[in-house]
Amino acid sequence: MIHDGADRGLLRQLWQFRAYGRPRLRALSLGVGLRICELLADLAQPWPLALVVDGLFAANGPHGPPALLASLVGGSTRTLLFAAAVALLVVTLASGAFDYLGDRVMNGAGEKITAAIRTDAFANLQRLPMTYHDQHAVGELTSRISTDTDRIESSLTAVFSTLFPGVLSIVGFGAVLVSVDWRLGLIAIGCIPAIFLSSARYSRLTRQSARQQRAAEGRLAGFVAESLQGIRTIHAFGSHHLHDTRFAADNGDTLRAGLRAVELRARFTPLLEGITAVGTAVLLWVGGLGVLNGWWTVGLLVVVTSYLRDMIKPVRGLSKLSMTFTQGAASAERVAEVLARTPPATHGTQRLPARADGRIDLDDVVLDYGRGPVLHHLDLTIRPGERVALLGPNGAGKSTVLALIAGLYRPTTGTIFLDGRNTADLPNQWLHRQIAVVLQDTFLFSGTIAENIRYARPDATPEEVARAAQTALVSDFADGLPDGLDTRLGDGGIGLSGGQRQRVGVARALLLDAPVVLLDEPTAGFDSHAERLVVEALTRLVQGRTVVMTTHRPALIRLATRTVDIHDGVVQHLALAPGSFDDDDEEAVQSSAPVRRNGTTD
Repeated sequence: MIHDGADRGLLRQLWQFRAYGRPRLRALSLGVGLRICELLADLAQPWPLALVVDGLFAANGPHGPPALLASLVGGSTRTLLFAAAVALLVVTLASGAFDYLGDRVMNGAGEKITAAIRTDAFANLQRLPMTYHDQHAVGELTSRISTDTDRIESSLTAVFSTLFPGVLSIVGFGAVLVSVDWRLGLIAIGCIPAIFLSSARYSRLTRQSARQQRAAEGRLAGFVAESLQGIRTIHAFGSHHLHDTRFAADNGDTLRAGLRAVELRARFTPLLEGITAVGTAVLLWVGGLGVLNGWWTVGLLVVVTSYLRDMIKPVRGLSKLSMTFTQGAASAERVAEVLARTPPATHGTQRLPARADGRIDLDDVVLDYGRGPVLHHLDLTIRPGERVALLGPNGAGKSTVLALIAGLYRPTTGTIFLDGRNTADLPNQWLHRQIAVVLQDTFLFSGTIAENIRYARPDATPEEVARAAQTALVSDFADGLPDGLDTRLGDGGIGLSGGQRQRVGVARALLLDAPVVLLDEPTAGFDSHAERLVVEALTRLVQGRTVVMTTHRPALIRLATRTVDIHDGVVQHLALAPGSFDDDDEEAVQSSAPVRRNGTTD
C-alpha cells in the first residue's frame, strides 16, 4: 500500500537515482524472488493448525485444503498431529530463512546504492564553483553528505525491507482470502481502504512537519560547524553565552518540529488500531455465524483469522513509514540538488604544453558576487617572469584578481587569458598545475607534515618532498620535532605556528613547481622574525616564475618588479617596485603591454 503523499514523493525522488540501481538489478531480482518465497511460506503457515483443528474437532473431518493434507498424511490422529507439527516447523523456519536472505540481499543492495550516491555527491560538491559554496554554510553542506544520505539509506532500507514485502504480503493474503471464501475475504480486505484513507491524511499532515524539521536540523548543523571552526575566537572573547543562546534558539526550533512529528505519530497509531479491531471483530462475528450454520469449518475460520492478522501486520508497518519516507523524500531532494548542479565545463580542444610560459591577461574583467561589482572593466597584462605586487586599500579587489587568475571564480563579463588561452576553456587539472597559490593562512589537513607538502603533487617522491621542505625552510623547525617531516598534525595544522604553516604552504608551491605563483598576503600578521623567515622562503619560490601578490608589507613588495595600485576595482596607477631588481626585470616592465583603465591607456 503506497501512501498518497509521502511514499509517492519518496519514490519520485528516488527515481532520480535509478542509474545507481542498474548495477544492482541482479541482486534486487534475487531479493524479489526470496520475498516471494517468504510470502509462500507465510501463506502455508496457518494450514497445519487448520488440519489439527478440523481433524480433531470437526464432526465430518477436515474439508478443503486440510482434507487434502489429511489424505496425503493418512494414518491415525497421532500421525496427523505429528505431521502438522513438522509442517508448521518447516514452513516457519523456511519463512525465517527467506526473510533473512531477502533482507540481506536487498538491504545490502540498498547500502551499496547509497554509498555510490554519497560518493558522487561528495565528488560533485567538491567541484562546484566557489559561488555555490559561498552561498551555503559548511555545516549545511556537510549535513547533505552525511545526514541526508543516511536518510536516503534508511528510506531505501524501508522500501526493500518493509514497503515491498508489505505490499507483496497484502496482495498475496488478500488474493488467497478471496479465493478461500469470497465472503470472508471481502470482510478481511474491507478494512484496507479505511487504513489507506487514514494513512493518506496522515501523510499530508506529516509532510510539512518533516520539511520544517529537516530545515531546522540543517540550520542547527550549520551553526554547530561554524562554532567549532571558530572555537578559538569563542574562547578568546569568552562569548560562550552568545553561542549558547543561538544554539538554544535553533535547537528549540528543531525540538518543536520533532515534537510535532511525534504528536502526529502518536495520534495516528490509536486510529489504526481501532480500524484493525473493528475489522477483526466483524470477521469473528460473521465467521462464527458461518461455523454455526455449517458454511465453513472451524479450521477455515482459523486460517482466515490468521491471514487477517498477518495482512494487518504489514499494513501497520507501512502506515508508520510515512515520516521515514517524508524525511527521505526531503533528503533525496536535497542530495539530488547537489548532483544536478554541473561543475563548470571546459571545452578546449587545443593541445596544451606541459608547462605554460606564464603570461597573464585580464581583458575588460567585471566580477559581481551578487552584491554589486567588485571589479569594474579591469584590464591588466603580466608578462612571463614578471613579479607584480597589487596594492590598494582593503576591499579594493586585489584578492579577487588572484581568485580569478587561480580559476576559483569566473568573471561575470570579460576574459582571463593564460598564454593567450581563455582560462574558461582550459581543463581544470592542467590549469591548476600551472598556478601555485600561497594564501594568507595556509590550511593544513590532518596528517603528517610530509603529507601536507605532498598534497600539491601526490606522486612526488620522498626525496622531492624533503628537497621542497629544505628550500622552504620547513626542515629548520621540522628537524626539531619528534618524527621530523613525519610528525602528525591535528586538524587545521594545530601544533604549528602561523609562520610554520606558511612555510609548509611555500613548500607545497615549490613541490608543484608551477610557472605562475599567486601570493595573497602571505606574511600578514607576522612578527618581524616570522616574516623574515617566510619572505626568505618566498624569495626562493618566486625565482624564474610569474608572480602576482597582494601585500601591504614592504619586505614582500621588495620582491616585486612592478606595483599596480587598485582602487574600487579599477587600476589606478602602475609603477616600478621600489625594491632592487636586475636590468632584465626593468626592461621587461618598460616593454610590457599597456594597461587600459576605463577605456584609456596608462
